[in-house]
This record gives sequence, C-alpha cells and structure tokens, in this order.
Amino acid sequence: MNGMNVAPFIHMIKTPLSTYFYDVNTNKIIEVSAEVYNFLKSVARGTETQDAFENSEADNRAQTVRRVEELKKEGYLSAKRPVKCLHGHSDLLEYHLDSNIEQVTLQLTQQCNFRCAYCVYTVENFDYQRHHSPKKMPLEVALKTVDFFVNHSANQKEVCIGFYGGEPLLEFETIKAVVTYAREEFAGKKLKYTITTNGSLFTFENMGFLEENKFDITVSLDGTPEIHNKSRKFAANGEGTFSAIETNLRIMKESFPALYKKVNFNVVLDPRNACFDLYAFFNENELFSANQIRSTLVDDFFSIEKVVETEAYSIESRILQFKALLSLLKRYPDNKVSNLVRSTVASAVEKTETEMREQKELPDVTSHSGPCIPGQRRLFVDIHGDFYPCERVSETSDVMKIGGLESGFDYDKARALLNVSQLTEKECRTCWAIRHCILCARFCDNNSELSAELKLSNCGGVRSSVDNKLRDYIALKELKDFAKGERYERK
Repeated sequence: MNGMNVAPFIHMIKTPLSTYFYDVNTNKIIEVSAEVYNFLKSVARGTETQDAFENSEADNRAQTVRRVEELKKEGYLSAKRPVKCLHGHSDLLEYHLDSNIEQVTLQLTQQCNFRCAYCVYTVENFDYQRHHSPKKMPLEVALKTVDFFVNHSANQKEVCIGFYGGEPLLEFETIKAVVTYAREEFAGKKLKYTITTNGSLFTFENMGFLEENKFDITVSLDGTPEIHNKSRKFAANGEGTFSAIETNLRIMKESFPALYKKVNFNVVLDPRNACFDLYAFFNENELFSANQIRSTLVDDFFSIEKVVETEAYSIESRILQFKALLSLLKRYPDNKVSNLVRSTVASAVEKTETEMREQKELPDVTSHSGPCIPGQRRLFVDIHGDFYPCERVSETSDVMKIGGLESGFDYDKARALLNVSQLTEKECRTCWAIRHCILCARFCDNNSELSAELKLSNCGGVRSSVDNKLRDYIALKELKDFAKGERYERK
C-alpha cells in the first residue's frame, strides 16, 4: 500500500462541494482532490489500493501517490493510535477534589409543584431514578455542605452555589439561610449563586432577595402556550402552567429589571413536534428579545419511552439552523432568525472552533473526551448529604454515589467514573471519534454497575454526532469561502 502498512488514523468526509479527511492525530480537516479521497478511503477500509485507481490514467495515479506522500511529510496520515486509555487527570484526582471544587449544587427538595411529561422523576413505574417525594434537605445538612465546600475549594478564586430540586423555591427559607451563612464563610472570595426553577413560584419577596444577591436564574419554559402546556402541568390540578410563568416574568421585568437581565431560559425541545411556530415565538414575544435562550432536546436516557424525531421537525430544524449559519456570515438578515436557534448555533460554532484546535499527535496514554472530573466542576449533594458527580446522573445508582458529607469522597469510585474509557479500551483506542466523544459514566450506568455493553451501545450515535459536527464545521468554512468569493472547483 505504498508504504502504508497500517491504515492512517483518519475519517473520510464528502460534501456536495468537495472531499476531505479528518486527521485524528492532528485534529485537523484537510481538503483533498477526489482522486486522493478515493485512494485514502480505500486504504482506510483496508481494500486494495488499485480499487481507487479504477478508470484512472497513469499520470493521475502518480500524482495521487505524490500528494499522499506530501501529506505524510506535512505530518498528516499518521497511523498512530493510543496504546492505553487513562484520563489525564487520574493521578490528580485527590488534588482536584480536595482543594479545587468550582461549584456545589444543593438538592433542596425532591418535591415539585409541576408534573412534566418528560421528567424522569414523574414516571412512577420506572426504577432507574428516584421519584418525586416530600423529602427535603435539612438546614443542618445544607450548612454542612457549605462548610465542606469551603474546605474543598481553597484554590478557587471564584466559587458558585447552585440550588436545585424538585422545585427549589419551595424551600425559600433554606435558600436565605444558606446565602447568609455562605456570605460569611466565603468572605474574601467571589461567590456566585444559581437557581434552576420552573418560574411559577416567584413572589415580590423572593425576587427582591434574588436580585439583591445577584442570582443567575434558569427558568424552564418550552415555548408557545400550546407547546408548553402540553408537557408542563401543575401537579395539583393537571392544568397548564404557561400563564402563571408568563405573569411572573412580566412582573419581574417591570419591577426587578436587574434580576430579569440575569434570567436564562431553558427550552426543552420535543422532536415529535414541528418547530417553525416554536422558533418564531421567541422572536415575536418581547419577553425574550434581550435574554439568553438555550435549548436542549428531551432527555430520554432514563425513560422507557424513547423519543423519535418526526420528519417535520427534522426538516424544519435544519432549515432554521442553515439560516442561522448564513446570518453568522452576514448573508441572511438577523431579524429573520429565531433568537433560540441563533444562540444555539452560535454557541455550537464557538465550541467547535475551540475543539478543532490543531494538535501535534495523540499521546500514547489518553482517554476519550467525555468524562469530566467527577464532582470537581459541579458537585451534586442530595437531600441526605450524599455526593454525585453532577445533577444529571441517577440518584438510585450506587456506582454514581462518590461519597458524602460524613465520609468525604470515595476516590476509588470517583476514579472509576473518570476512567470509563477503560471499560472499552480496545474499541476506544481505534475509534476515529476519540477526541470528540462525549460519553461519560452516565452512559455506562445500568443502575448496578458500569457496563461496557451499555457504553458500546451508544458509540454509533456518538460517531454520527461527531461526523455531523465536522460536516457543519466544513459547511461553515465553505460558506465563508463563498462569502469571500474564494470557493473554487474541487481539486
């Protein structure tokens, strides 16, 4: 194979305009001619290279081979794969958890005044998560959590306390007590507060308190009254909740404008619905014009019923995303792009630009990019004082419990979560998506152990997602070239 005894570590990408390969070692996308593309594709899948030269002239064959050799000399097309999977922070785990925690999130209550159709805590007959209950965090546990945070964040100049539920505003008195206590205990440090709320329990009293203490607020609101009320209903009577939230937001905007500027809206998108009307809603309603809006798809990981994207959603969402990409290039009017999709696309583009920084090569010992240091970025403390890596994991799974206020951290369990790549080391070392894989322990947890089989069942979806991300990255580059008049025919 012309010197390629081992296939290069690459992934082939073809667009309507050109042909590329993603070089895993350098984390770079390289545009190549169709001939080079076919040659590399043949090599990568281990077939005879003459297959790539079918119907090609001898001169074209020689030119293709020369270009491949040039690419190798430029540092691309290396066959190097990692030899071992181990997270780069594995040896520093104790240091990070002992003195470098950034945020602690308190589960103030397991009760909520909503019953949302897609909420994993609502499904009574599903045992992969806890259910709504009247249990709440005792004030003593909340204050001990603050003490623990103080003692485990010595190296952080800025720290954050988050309030979570259930619905945390059901326990407003505990919030006030924690803030008063934390202000004294964290004297000399920059202290921030966040709260995730359904928005129905705002009052003049708690809005004044939240504004005074400069809270960052995330309000869950899913769109138009029809869409929102379909999923988010009051527990007491089953009625829709949109009107109550909208009323509170209008009061806040008028009476507490400084607080309102710190409100973020989280929109849970259900891909079983069409989305043109939903996206237009966030442009036409003045409540959202100046606020940050982000969206997430319905999370069905812990659900029995899996969400299947409708054709209408698939088509409409992609049209809207393309318009947002054009608007970033000043090729489409900003006012015709939904605030929701604009912020989502802009954030994704910025994130991808960061992730696509060129590297020299893969190290011999590495891990796929999914796991964060369990508990270091956002330690979740439940009502009992037990520790979890974050609020997105199952609270009924023993493998996810990484300690508690009385015992401290269980470093062995935390290290196992950090190194989930070792569950599937053989597959991970040879996977072209290793640099961009998002799989963490949450995707390996079968509620009794970390499962290699369960982890592998998610790999196809991850590779598809990474491939789409790289294609979006290429599409933006091609659009930029067109905008500058630099797009040319395929080489």
